[in-house]
Amino acid sequence: MKSFYFSAPQTMEVLDVDIPNPGYGEVKVKVAYASLCATDVHQVTQGVLGAKPPMALGHETAGTVVGLGEGTEKSGLSLGDKVTAFPVSMCGQCTRCQEGQQQYCVNAAPFGGFSEYYVTSASSVYRLPADADLRHFTIVEPTVCAVRALDLAPIQPGQTVAISGTGGIGAILLNLILLSGGAKVTVIEPVQAKREAALAMGATHTIDPFTQDVETEATRITGGKGFDVVFEASGNPKAAEPALAITGKCGRTVYFAVFPPTYAMPLNLYDLYSREGSILTVFTSPSLFPRAIDLLPRLDFDRLLGPTVPLTKALQAVEMFHSGQYPKIILDCTK
Repeated sequence: MKSFYFSAPQTMEVLDVDIPNPGYGEVKVKVAYASLCATDVHQVTQGVLGAKPPMALGHETAGTVVGLGEGTEKSGLSLGDKVTAFPVSMCGQCTRCQEGQQQYCVNAAPFGGFSEYYVTSASSVYRLPADADLRHFTIVEPTVCAVRALDLAPIQPGQTVAISGTGGIGAILLNLILLSGGAKVTVIEPVQAKREAALAMGATHTIDPFTQDVETEATRITGGKGFDVVFEASGNPKAAEPALAITGKCGRTVYFAVFPPTYAMPLNLYDLYSREGSILTVFTSPSLFPRAIDLLPRLDFDRLLGPTVPLTKALQAVEMFHSGQYPKIILDCTK
């Protein structure tokens, strides 16, 4: 079968590999679609999350169950079920799993969603509605991350909100911010097409950080108070300090994106203290998959999903990602 790999340092390529078979407690899934995440690219270019070659890439998937290993009888899964999956297998036995932090499972292993088939633990697989459009449901996993962000930094209706960076994941987060009742929702984004898409989605203001002063514009928009909640979703170190600077008193700054592992942001703790500010980061939580699946039909797919590219042309999808012009880029894993 075809599988898109982190094959060597700084190298990605589509390889021919054996079709996997499920072992005890595992499920085999035929992938329909998978969406490209910035983390997939940064695992190769920056080594985030400890990624090392050789490693199959991809974790935002939607497909169909085609194999059930022994020990899955109580999973509730059946052949033909439409499903998505958490990015890694979870053992359910280590200390982290027992403490309800399965996202930090010490025995976790990625499954490689940019493939025609994958195998993962039954506990990592979540059934989708029978009528689910599998192309749409590729973004369940990033929606889980966005739900996690809003759980950690809840937006009270009418609170002012800014979001820095509206690539694929940032656009999903923006969608949820708008559904949560945020006010004066402001998008900080250098790409004009993405700013226009944000306004069409419902954002009330935009700032171009390349041609406008972010702090000056934020002061104008909020009447000098700063935003109640600011989400930094670009992962660009140049955006890290401005996000904190435009957060108002008693406000929350949420660093949502994965920053380069070597980046260290300077922080004035007295300034943070004097504002009673909070800094939060976001990872993920497998327990949120059912909520994200139920929420998904309310998302603006026309503005969240970009081009669809065959798996065999995955490198072309990466080039499109680097252009910064598109929201989520989808891989058709049947081609």
